[in-house]
Amino acid sequence: MRTSYILFSFLLLFFQHTVAQKLSGIVQDESGNPLSSVNVSLPALHRGAVSDEQGLFSIANLSPGLYTVEFTLLGYRKETRNINIKNEGAEVVITLQQTALELPGVIITGKPQPSDVLSSSQSVSVVDGKELDRLRGQNLVQSLENTSGVSSYTTGSGISKPVIRGFTSQRILIISDGARQEGQQWGDEHGPEIDVFDVDRIEVLRGASSILYGSDALGGVVNVISPDIPSKEEGYGTLGGKFTINGFSNNSQGAGNFSLTGTSGVFGYRGNLSMRNAGDIATPAGKLFNSGMKELNGGGSFGAQGSWGTALIDYSRFDQELQIHEDPFEHPGATPFQKVEHEKMHFHTDFRLSGIRFETDGSWQKNTRKEFEESDSDIPELHLNLNTYSLDIKGHHMPFGSVFGTVGFSLMHQINETLAEEKLIPGYRLLNVAGFVYEEAKLGRLSFSAGVRYDMRNMIIEETQEIDVLPQERNYQALTANAGMVFRVSDPFALTLNLGRGWRAPSPFELFVDGIHKGTVQYLKGNKDLASERSLSLDFSLRYATNRIQSDLTLWQNDVTDYIYSSPTAETDSLSGLRIYDLSQADAVLTGAEFSLQAEVTNWLILSGGFDFIKGINEKSKNPLPLMPANRFRAGIKFFTPTMSFLSNPYFSITLKRVASQHRIEEFETATEGYTLIHAGLGGEIMAGFGRMNVDLGVENLFDVAYTDHLNRYKNYALNPGRNYSLKISVPFTIMQ
Repeated sequence: MRTSYILFSFLLLFFQHTVAQKLSGIVQDESGNPLSSVNVSLPALHRGAVSDEQGLFSIANLSPGLYTVEFTLLGYRKETRNINIKNEGAEVVITLQQTALELPGVIITGKPQPSDVLSSSQSVSVVDGKELDRLRGQNLVQSLENTSGVSSYTTGSGISKPVIRGFTSQRILIISDGARQEGQQWGDEHGPEIDVFDVDRIEVLRGASSILYGSDALGGVVNVISPDIPSKEEGYGTLGGKFTINGFSNNSQGAGNFSLTGTSGVFGYRGNLSMRNAGDIATPAGKLFNSGMKELNGGGSFGAQGSWGTALIDYSRFDQELQIHEDPFEHPGATPFQKVEHEKMHFHTDFRLSGIRFETDGSWQKNTRKEFEESDSDIPELHLNLNTYSLDIKGHHMPFGSVFGTVGFSLMHQINETLAEEKLIPGYRLLNVAGFVYEEAKLGRLSFSAGVRYDMRNMIIEETQEIDVLPQERNYQALTANAGMVFRVSDPFALTLNLGRGWRAPSPFELFVDGIHKGTVQYLKGNKDLASERSLSLDFSLRYATNRIQSDLTLWQNDVTDYIYSSPTAETDSLSGLRIYDLSQADAVLTGAEFSLQAEVTNWLILSGGFDFIKGINEKSKNPLPLMPANRFRAGIKFFTPTMSFLSNPYFSITLKRVASQHRIEEFETATEGYTLIHAGLGGEIMAGFGRMNVDLGVENLFDVAYTDHLNRYKNYALNPGRNYSLKISVPFTIMQ
């Protein structure tokens, strides 16, 4: 009791010495005219404000420290400033340049402190704002398909797993609002359980990222960020929201979302409810029987902001029922389906003490997965329950000269239950504890960053007689490091170099599986002697960003030690007739190049394009690695104007996507031929009596091309979807001001 009292008094002393300061200033255009309605945000604090008619803004109750501040207004280039707020506060004058390009602003993935795209030594892409609204598809990963280095491993329209530089499943980590998204990532039919409507921003970090995120961030990170709760400083009314409705012709899908936001004094709140219902997928060869889906999702957030900091709690629930299309030649009339429920409770705090800012993220997640063999069945063949508890604590210290950084601690505890008759994986308990240090230094045009992390992971495996697993304990540990450099050759031009060490502990599935793996149509046997995978990733980038042109060229290589893969044996399973594959390990090398470009040619025309090249080799067998994405080329043209009749900010776009054939395949894979797709879109804002209505009309696969993507799990017996028209309407509204 006395110890608790001393600790409380110690913390109170720090709070009493926290001096709240103010960031204020004016935002203007290139002619010196004030700009109103500019969003001013401090992403690290989830704080912000909006400039008034004189271009003035003010954010109070800030403690001294180094902050990254973003200034955003539609039609202008996003401006990012690192501002050192001292005891006397800070005043700034910001000039925004006009542009029609949708340029990325502050990046919060890959380093503890937010930064602009030119200041990050790692390769990061951002999808947000109007671009995200247009790309928001039938699942989360569809929104990323135009992102350099990112592909998707799909099962119908409802399941899409991100593939970053050839890595997927448990070699890619998904972060949702500061917490690891934990389900049954090892399964081909197991997609991320995130409501695509409840997403405000997606960031993709390419390359090994274990320093901040630990195991599984071997090939990259997808960071999914929900909308912040509103505040009075940002100009929100006491109650408002947005209504969104989407329609897709290919599978007769209807989807909608209703959200409410509001403020009351220092408190802010947000809630949303969404639904989705879809029929069978249509291909140029006909419909895919038993490929529909439905979802019902919702959640809410409540928080408070003050001179002491920020506190936020949110809850979300994802509920999906998804039909699985089986091979009609082997299983005609089969009607398997799965039900997935994912609950998440998340608590975030940001306390500012004397000389340091403490940030915490705690979460509880419950993932329930049930798989059924027939549509009228109510007894699952597979039933998995996974409870995950996590806590991340970060301390961001004030600059010591030109050096600033973060010390962090991470804790994760999991309890997995296997409840149905089918036992693909055993029940287990997992505990992961880690600590890291990450520091940055700015020396004129040069910036350096470096970090080190140590992880300890313990797994207690339960006895599972059905797959011959005895009770046992497994322990893994890893020391990882990262070093990066950014050289700002000039204001718009930067050279970056990054070297990162990543690791991944083997999953219980890889250790103990003994049965048919439907995704690859193999009989798989696990390997109890598997070691952790370790990677060494090297990135070199050339970046150029102005209000007229943005381009990025990256060359990369990722060397993986003890890469886990399936190796064919001479044996055959007597019941299924399938060849038996053992899980083995060998060193692997993945290399590639990525290029992206946006250019505003005139005040009504934007050109865009890019390419992705990738090659993966098993160093032991000298064979290609399985499931490597085919090389891709992209080109687009977009016409726009400020107004046209009753439309504001109208646009018309055409995009060409060329995917090469993929004949560099592992033994059990099927080769695929190349294809070319044309997509088109148009839209704008319609001013109505109730406010501004955003309308986007699009068509994918305009010419109904018959093709098979190499990462489509149905590719051995079905084509990809044919032509698909989409209509997306969103209406923001204010109920009380």
